[in-house]
Amino acid sequence: MIEYAAHLPEAPYCVITPFLVPPGAKKVNVGDGFILDSATRLIGVRPQAAFTSRAALADADIERINSSRALVAMGANTLKDDFELTTGFTARTLARIKVPVILMGVGHYGLAEVTRGLTRASQTLLRGFLERFELMSVRCDASRRYVTDALPDLADRIVMTSCPVVHAVDGVDRGFARKAEYDLLVVTITDRAHVEAQLPLLQLAPRVLPARRRVLALHQDYGNRALWEQARASGYEVVRGERMGEFLDLYREADVHVGNRVHAHLKCLSLGAVSFCTPFDLRQQYFAESLDYPLVTRIPDPALESYDFARVAARRDAARAAMDRFTAQLRALVTLRR
Repeated sequence: MIEYAAHLPEAPYCVITPFLVPPGAKKVNVGDGFILDSATRLIGVRPQAAFTSRAALADADIERINSSRALVAMGANTLKDDFELTTGFTARTLARIKVPVILMGVGHYGLAEVTRGLTRASQTLLRGFLERFELMSVRCDASRRYVTDALPDLADRIVMTSCPVVHAVDGVDRGFARKAEYDLLVVTITDRAHVEAQLPLLQLAPRVLPARRRVLALHQDYGNRALWEQARASGYEVVRGERMGEFLDLYREADVHVGNRVHAHLKCLSLGAVSFCTPFDLRQQYFAESLDYPLVTRIPDPALESYDFARVAARRDAARAAMDRFTAQLRALVTLRR
């Protein structure tokens, strides 16, 4: 069941997404939902079916995929040495799929110890994808380097489109307006690990980015009640859970954000809202390098006042040209219109 972008017409293609999570310990990440939503809107048509990247494809899934015109993997940080499109996906799986398999906005895994170089099996898979569809969309320069280091002969077919989430799909442009007092400040942290080290941001953010309303947004809900209570005691509302639409509405309303959830940051940049990213792992660093914005490592930081958002807008808009090239070819394939 597809429950997003309902206004778009359906087209005969399927998607792979990490947003869909099978029962177990893994928590839904609404940031993965942002990728799914933005990617779909950029293509301009809804898929007929979606499958999780976190489980093996069943026989019925492959049959459904083969009844469509393409299988599109939408995000996220899937590029690592032992690459898997879905759990247990191998060259044998690919041979059973008869339609093009297309990577859209995939990115570097973010951990150095598992990204030393694509294995031969992983290289074979990526070559197989590119034999069926000529372009692969990656989300940052580091992701492109990682793939082209292994496949230098295919470098011209690995296109840096940035992440789908950074591109405008909502018809909103706040113009990166600076304010003495903002209407809504959203703070994001990653509450699955290193929570204590991130807590000072709750106190510091409103001092340097004052706002009439403040929200702590938790993109994955790990049931950390002590964190919720501490945030509320500091004047925050807490938004958590698996409701992608609620989070998208929140960021469309926000005029300032700071934190380490990269898809919150990218969504705000797509809306022209003032947003600053703080570090957590290599992913934040790679996006910062690719989109030419600063990582805020301390508060106060001169960048909070001096950074010129025209820099990130220029990089975002340049990547949009590459994204438009990619989606035009994809749209032509799934709609059979050229």
